[in-house]
Amino acid sequence: MSKKILGVLAAVLCAAFVVCAGDAWKDKDFDKWDQKDVDKILKDSPWSKAVQYGGGGSSSMEAPLSTPGSDAAHTPNGGGNGRSGLSASGSMGSSEGMGAATSFFVRWYSSRTVREAMARQRELNGTPADEARKNLDGEVDTYQVLLQSNNLNAFAKEGEAALKDHSYLMLKSNKDKIAPSKVTVIKGQGDRVAAVQFDFPRKKDSGEPTIGAGEKGVEFFTKAGATPLTVSFDISKMVDKKGADY
Repeated sequence: MSKKILGVLAAVLCAAFVVCAGDAWKDKDFDKWDQKDVDKILKDSPWSKAVQYGGGGSSSMEAPLSTPGSDAAHTPNGGGNGRSGLSASGSMGSSEGMGAATSFFVRWYSSRTVREAMARQRELNGTPADEARKNLDGEVDTYQVLLQSNNLNAFAKEGEAALKDHSYLMLKSNKDKIAPSKVTVIKGQGDRVAAVQFDFPRKKDSGEPTIGAGEKGVEFFTKAGATPLTVSFDISKMVDKKGADY
């Protein structure tokens, strides 16, 4: 077989690999997403970052994938993820009282992609489509960042007012900080804490957007007591089939 033919075959195989390895949020409508697509979006995507504190291995906790406030938000979605230490997507300082190993998942909840993934997760779990998608209508008037974990006791103990005082989004371009307009501790079944939601204004008092169109990234920061949690989001990659999505 000639080198020219081999080169053509290699190019075809490479192109096929790129197609297969594409991002579901760009290549498919959300009602065609399978479980692997949903897991990718909610665990490791431009909109979802993991921070792990403490031990590792079999003690690690899986990402809560359900809508916050439901009992499933407290339930591990299968076995451990096999990771230990801090993930590359975020960092957390040392802490007391959080257990041997705790995974925190920080999601840009106001995005279409995350809300659609949560709706699709409910459908895959057997919820009728009209019920699963009832929260997808309408625009979200704030930037919403959702913190989920199987152990949010330290953040619940901190309280909404204190969390509001020392949480922010910081712009990568000029280090300006956006303070949250509201912080909500969301309870699930049995009064357990399912999530903490941070709402940030989309506009300044002047009417200008708080995150400009040319912004490349933001850093989310919060802390429970003396324990800081920091996650970076690459705004330039938060794009779905309809365009910018945050």
